[in-house]
Amino acid sequence: MASVIPNLQGHVIESISKTISRRFDHPHETLPDTNLTFLNSVVANLRSSAAEPQEVQASVHRLCIECKKLRDQLAPDAWANCVKQIRESDLLSLVHQDPFTSRAYNKPRGYAGDAVMMDYIYGLDEGWQPPATSLLGQRIFQYTISASASAGVRARREHLAEKLDEIARSKAKPEVMAVASGHLREASMSSAVRRRRFGRFIALDADAESLAEVERSFGRYGVQCELADIRKLLAGRMDFGTLDLIYSTGLYDYLNEKTAQNLSCHLFSMLKSGGKLVLANFLPTIHDIGYMEACMDWFLVYRDRMDMMGLTKLIDQADIRDIHVSVEENQNIIFLEVTRT
Repeated sequence: MASVIPNLQGHVIESISKTISRRFDHPHETLPDTNLTFLNSVVANLRSSAAEPQEVQASVHRLCIECKKLRDQLAPDAWANCVKQIRESDLLSLVHQDPFTSRAYNKPRGYAGDAVMMDYIYGLDEGWQPPATSLLGQRIFQYTISASASAGVRARREHLAEKLDEIARSKAKPEVMAVASGHLREASMSSAVRRRRFGRFIALDADAESLAEVERSFGRYGVQCELADIRKLLAGRMDFGTLDLIYSTGLYDYLNEKTAQNLSCHLFSMLKSGGKLVLANFLPTIHDIGYMEACMDWFLVYRDRMDMMGLTKLIDQADIRDIHVSVEENQNIIFLEVTRT
């Protein structure tokens, strides 16, 4: 579950939205022996005023399992038809009492996975006050922000904070840029940021509200906010000089292959000798994938190890010193780290 630059719509994720549109505009008339009767028991359990927190979470867990099973087994059009039926049932009125699920579905900033949603996830570790909602919504919220994909997002944050501290230990006053920074919450976990050990720290995002929060939280540590989308980068209209570390957390979950390869090549060209490009992406095997698509209207571009390696296709291999691919402990998010010669 990831933060992303909103102005990419119509440019970067056009192919995704067209595919989704085709699925929902022209679903199969009938499903190939698909059984959605599990919805009845899930809805009944969630409606029960006597349901204990464990029962609510068990019902949502079952819903995630069943949705993933259907998505894995069915052809895209058949899965789209399932999603249509799920959304036409009484289920959405119940699960949308969860602020996390409903915010993704309703997209108040024009896209799912915005920085506010990421703060819902981080709030579990930070002890932040959860958003106001019904009792049922609170119980579902506790499940969704604790689920495996959300755990992966928290691990991603820790991974990037470690990268920031690592480069600050290895080099005096390194220069860093976060692309599609969101609220830049990894910075609060970095001792190097708090001790102002960076020569430059650029937070680039196309969401002005997100950058306002970055300025409020980290401006005093020297973080520089830049309001822009990747089209300006790719067009060569922004010059940040060369940098020691460039990273992006949730952006690539929304990029098609061509755009992702072009952006990776461009970002790599902005690195100093010995500089690192660190990219993160959700894996296609995440447990929550069916629930995200059916109940949250949250469609991502998933990548495995080979796909991540493919992001370096347009980079001159002679310029690459090292490539490292790793997966965080929850097996939901994969990282690509490319070092320049």
